[in-house]
Amino acid sequence: MRLGFRLVVSIALAAAVSPANAEEFTYGSWPASTDWLNTTALPRAFAQIEEETGGDVTWNLISGGQLAGGKETFSAIQDGLMDAGFGFAPYAPNLLPSISMLYGTVVAGEDPVVAAGAATETILLHCPSCLDEAKAIEQLPLGMFAASPYVLMCREPIASVADLKGKRIRASGSTQNMLAIAGASVVSASLADAVSLLQRGGLDCVAGAGGWMKTYGYSDFAKYVTDFSFGVTAPAIGLQLGTAAWERMTPEGRLATLRAAPIVTAEMTINNFVLDNQKTIDAEIANNGVQMVEVGDDFAKLMADYQVDEAKINADRARDLGVEDPEAIQKAYAAAVEKWRGLAPEIGTDVDAFADVLWTEVYSKLDPESL
Repeated sequence: MRLGFRLVVSIALAAAVSPANAEEFTYGSWPASTDWLNTTALPRAFAQIEEETGGDVTWNLISGGQLAGGKETFSAIQDGLMDAGFGFAPYAPNLLPSISMLYGTVVAGEDPVVAAGAATETILLHCPSCLDEAKAIEQLPLGMFAASPYVLMCREPIASVADLKGKRIRASGSTQNMLAIAGASVVSASLADAVSLLQRGGLDCVAGAGGWMKTYGYSDFAKYVTDFSFGVTAPAIGLQLGTAAWERMTPEGRLATLRAAPIVTAEMTINNFVLDNQKTIDAEIANNGVQMVEVGDDFAKLMADYQVDEAKINADRARDLGVEDPEAIQKAYAAAVEKWRGLAPEIGTDVDAFADVLWTEVYSKLDPESL
């Protein structure tokens, strides 16, 4: 049974103004309730959908993992416990191996807009297996975004690659692969579970966005941030939508959903992981005893050495999971990255501009009735 959305008008008024086919949907979000996804990105997107459909499509956002955790989100959507959620392919690479391969690819530089735009375009326009894998679990990936470049947040200073050996580090994607090469013991734990693991000493570090020091409270136990960027990876899936919900929407509801998806991407990528992320890091240094740890050239060499073999490592892993032509996906992604490097300077940190470009370059080219 689906969970109902709280009434925002009286029953009498709703009956008078709402169409007979109005639908209320449930989004289960596993990040903390204070995460930008829950406080800003999704509420803004859902408000636009409701406005554009005249109340025909409304959403109930239940955050903090009350319905499902990160690893359980895909099955929770498929089983009908919720209509959509926050999808993170590395948690289920056997289900979404093509998208997981993209997430395992480092996008050089420090601009998440490039990675988010390129990943969105690749998945929705140039990667049939990405959509086919999602359809196999009765889902549709929308609202993809990129995080800020990952850094190490640790209980003790990590100043050299040699310091990584034997350290227990929560990581994912390409960062996970690099750290494993350096001899770290990579731990697969949810972002929320990493807090207690840091507290108890079950983790030495978390590799992730610096803003998570505040969102998840990592800086209470991890006071040392290694001053090295592990590059940008994408995508996280901000709107992993069940096809059962998609099919229940009217054509107008589907179009409104596609129009709102770029808002999730732009809000998360720019407002959260570019602007708010840096503010948080600065505040944690100023007010919470966090220290930046300088590193030598050995970290840059670690990344360079990894990138030499990255494409083959990722392609072989994807092929083992059933992807027929991973190299074609990698080629499409590389081309999209170069395209978005050209678009990103005009976008800058303008959220609405990014959403508009995503609509023009990607979402406007989709046929809502054929997805």
